[in-house]
Amino acid sequence: MDHALTRFRQAADRENRRRSLRRRYSVELQQQAVEYWHERRGEEGVRTIAATLGVSVTTLQRWTRGSARRPQFRPVEILHRTPSVETGPTVAVQITAAGPRVEGLTVEAAARLLTLLR
Repeated sequence: MDHALTRFRQAADRENRRRSLRRRYSVELQQQAVEYWHERRGEEGVRTIAATLGVSVTTLQRWTRGSARRPQFRPVEILHRTPSVETGPTVAVQITAAGPRVEGLTVEAAARLLTLLR
């Protein structure tokens, strides 16, 4: 039995010492289980990994889906640039996997754009 699995099982037993039925797992233990799943998922199926951890398949799937969620808010960096007199202000729009990114707007123009996009 590997070290990560032993550590998970011992911590789970400590947390659920007085619970015979509905076991509960802290966020840290859930993260450990998801990390274990990430390491093993190429070699073993989710059913096998869940059984090895001692949790239900549904529970492990819920934890792995929860780990993939992105935060609702993403950090935004506002850069101040002096527009060129000859070319005017430059606005760059990038469409990325994380969502659209617009550069070159003033704070007021960015606020107006966001209001129009709602």
